[in-house]
Amino acid sequence: MMSPGPNSGKKSGYHHKDLRNALQDVALRFIAERNGPAFSLRELGVAIGVSHTAVYRHFADRAALLEALTEWGFSELHRYQTVELAKAGSDPLMRLRALGDAYIRFAQENQGAFWLMFGSRGEEFDHAKARPNINQEAHQALIDTIVACQRAGIIIPGDPHMIAGYLIMAPHGFACYSNQDREMVGVSNEMMPASRLAEIALIPVMTNPPSPSEIASRYFAKSNVPED
Repeated sequence: MMSPGPNSGKKSGYHHKDLRNALQDVALRFIAERNGPAFSLRELGVAIGVSHTAVYRHFADRAALLEALTEWGFSELHRYQTVELAKAGSDPLMRLRALGDAYIRFAQENQGAFWLMFGSRGEEFDHAKARPNINQEAHQALIDTIVACQRAGIIIPGDPHMIAGYLIMAPHGFACYSNQDREMVGVSNEMMPASRLAEIALIPVMTNPPSPSEIASRYFAKSNVPED
């Protein structure tokens, strides 16, 4: 499947694959704008200027469309991970931090897909693939990196799946907040960059964490906080 993109204006004479991609583009835009899949397949058709019959030739129902988008989202998240890991090099700790950066960047740049992947979904998904199954590649990348850190003595021993669940919470929470919400709680990009938040989340599971004074000076020094 081609990656859904930002172009979703009306168009006629779509080729088969073009129409499928266009429908997905519009669906992701609607989800991001409406904070959920509050649309019908007929509405998608109207938005790009095709009949609802043409839409149903690609997706049997809305659940099928949303499932396809969710699968694409997890595949795209894994692509973001791959890009950031390549930048991080071979150092295990840097690679673990890179995965946190990849998660947040993906969420910020793909709001519609992120909502589908992690939002609360209704009964129409009862027969869809379980999200853990289609999240396997992205999740395994995190597990493998944690294990590499454990083998290097950087991260404490323990179940890497449990550690992964803990480490996901900080970037996930950051990604779920709007820019305005982040500023209200003091973790805006200016005050607490996403990469720094990911570093702080690692401290409790590090075998040789920085001291309290180091943490205070490195992450919470008064000079780092803008004056009123």
